[in-house]
Amino acid sequence: MKKITSLLLVFLLLAIANGCAKKEDFAIKVNDKVIPMTAYNQKLNAIKTYLEKQGIDFNSDQGKATLESVKNDVMEGLIGNELINQEIAKNKWDLKDPEVTKQVENLKNQIPDKDYQKWLDQQAMTDQEVVNYFAFTTNIGKDVQVTDQDVKQYFDSNYSKYGGQEEQVKAKHILVATEQEALDIIKQLKAGKDFSELAKEKSTDTGSKSSGGDLGYFSRGQMVPPFEEAAFSQKVGQFSDKPVKTDFGYHVILVEDHKLPVKPDFNKVKASVQKDALDYAKNQKVQSYFSKLRQDAKIEYAEALKPKIS
Repeated sequence: MKKITSLLLVFLLLAIANGCAKKEDFAIKVNDKVIPMTAYNQKLNAIKTYLEKQGIDFNSDQGKATLESVKNDVMEGLIGNELINQEIAKNKWDLKDPEVTKQVENLKNQIPDKDYQKWLDQQAMTDQEVVNYFAFTTNIGKDVQVTDQDVKQYFDSNYSKYGGQEEQVKAKHILVATEQEALDIIKQLKAGKDFSELAKEKSTDTGSKSSGGDLGYFSRGQMVPPFEEAAFSQKVGQFSDKPVKTDFGYHVILVEDHKLPVKPDFNKVKASVQKDALDYAKNQKVQSYFSKLRQDAKIEYAEALKPKIS
């Protein structure tokens, strides 16, 4: 009787063990390497706690939408960390490389209250993840170089960072749903109606309506192309003689000021530009390298975490 009971106990234990094994105790598999569900939940809860302290209510509609975005970010973060870990192991990169240590120390010095551990907790990161990240970026970018032409091109695209001023326009606009409404507004403006008053009365842009359509100063690249083209080509003091169509509707634009670009002396800031241009080129290579890793990776999600296909 004891022998039968012992055998029965063994079978029961095996059944329980097999039942547990069938359960999905993983969150994600990255190239067959398992990331446990506990790791996913730990990161998710840490970020939720931080955001709740910032005033996010995850029971609200906006909070629920934010949570879905956070969940996706957590999954991508875990995938990214694992891909970096695998690449470090494959290439046997030195985590104690002086350049890696220097990058970590630079990060610590940039944290406002100098509380590195608190910052790590807020980001739901570990010190090891930071070290691994800089080992990855350092080794990927170590052979990158830039030419004089690269440096000059970077300066021409970013001269406002070095004391220069980009070309800017100060404008107001009135946004309406139809072309006919815009034509009617232009007709009223030509008859002497005040632009700001018409904007307050007619504009559907809730962001600028109360201020008479005022958009302030903006540079190229900040507005959608048709709006930008019209605003930067109009003369100061003039409003649109034809409606400007964008995906938002039809605009009537009044240009109030136009500042021309002012470039600083390139030779005076060349050293800073060279460093920034090199950092930019390294970052581009790192992003491209990682994108290829992510694209080629074999990813398997737990059923509950499978991304929703829209």
